[in-house]
Amino acid sequence: THSLRYFHLGVSDPGYGIPEFISVGYVDSHPITMYDSKEPQAPWMAENLASDRWERYAQLLRGWRQTFKLELERQQRHYNHSGGEGSGDECFPMIGCELLEDGNTTGFPQYAYDGQDFIIFNKDTLSWMAMDNVVHITKRAWEAGWHELQYQKNWLEERIAWLKRFLEYGKGTLQRTAPTGQSKSQGNFPGIATLYCRAHGFYPPEISMIWMKKWGRNCPRNGLWRHPSHWGWDLSDMGSSDLYSCHVEHGGVHVVLQGSQESETMLLAMKAVGFIVLAIDLSGVGVVAWQRKP
Repeated sequence: THSLRYFHLGVSDPGYGIPEFISVGYVDSHPITMYDSKEPQAPWMAENLASDRWERYAQLLRGWRQTFKLELERQQRHYNHSGGEGSGDECFPMIGCELLEDGNTTGFPQYAYDGQDFIIFNKDTLSWMAMDNVVHITKRAWEAGWHELQYQKNWLEERIAWLKRFLEYGKGTLQRTAPTGQSKSQGNFPGIATLYCRAHGFYPPEISMIWMKKWGRNCPRNGLWRHPSHWGWDLSDMGSSDLYSCHVEHGGVHVVLQGSQESETMLLAMKAVGFIVLAIDLSGVGVVAWQRKP
């Protein structure tokens, strides 16, 4: 079984350093595109697609960014959320398809708002399924036009053709078992280890994050800050950063990151079953191990 999934996250008033819009594309569990409101990245696709194709895709995502902003405002009104600075309400669509071993295919566009599923599309019945009473307002609006429903179905079916192309393009990449990270130098104050372990753009909202010092001792939690889809733990200490490791667990995926001086790493991961996106943004942290729990 193979899958193509696109995860989009729009956040109102996201806070310092967090983009208001993020889009990540995966073939199976391997990232092929990342786009945020700051900068698009697509090294995997750039090797296999013409530059004009990627530019058209980037233009599409820029349009989605504006659409998400309007949709967030609409859902805030429906749920009577006032928004405002630091509110950070979220719209989280997941759109994708699967190519099963028996040759059959499935498609699944679904949306979450503020950490909860709220509407799912059924391409066989050309209808949206509302997950609570408030969403019936959105359901009626989205089912008002038959052409729009047919477009959703056609768009899903086109993804199957793209999935087959990506599987052909990425034969070598899809055999890898671990994601890769990127690093760049960044200065620190002499004698002080300043580490940042931050997760953003994940769903569902349950997550565990722990800084541990060597020999298994937990660090004080005074640097921990939380948000429905943004967690961070900033740590400063007199000593070597090599003594520390950050442990992040989300949906059965366990990431262990070891402190190392002058590095900044972005990791993207997805649990293949469960519709989970986890983005770890680290400054002063390097990767030690990546493992999936049995």
